[in-house]
Amino acid sequence: MDQETRNQFKKLRDFLDKNMVTKGEIDARFETLPTKADINRLYNAVDGIAGDYKTFDQELTVIGERTSRMEGWIMKAAEKIGLDYKP
Repeated sequence: MDQETRNQFKKLRDFLDKNMVTKGEIDARFETLPTKADINRLYNAVDGIAGDYKTFDQELTVIGERTSRMEGWIMKAAEKIGLDYKP
């Protein structure tokens, strides 16, 4: 093999060493990826939060309705006893 061919192979080897990853490096990267169990736990957590939000929203609606009803009672009572009530 002549010198120029050796130089070209050296350049190619240097390029590959610099830009290519080894199987060990790929395996190491896969170790840091989340597993299916991790994703399922995350999904369950998000699902739980969504359920809590739905419950909170329903409770807030009920509280709003109760407040409106009580406000109506207060206004009727104030009118009957002669108080000037402004909500």
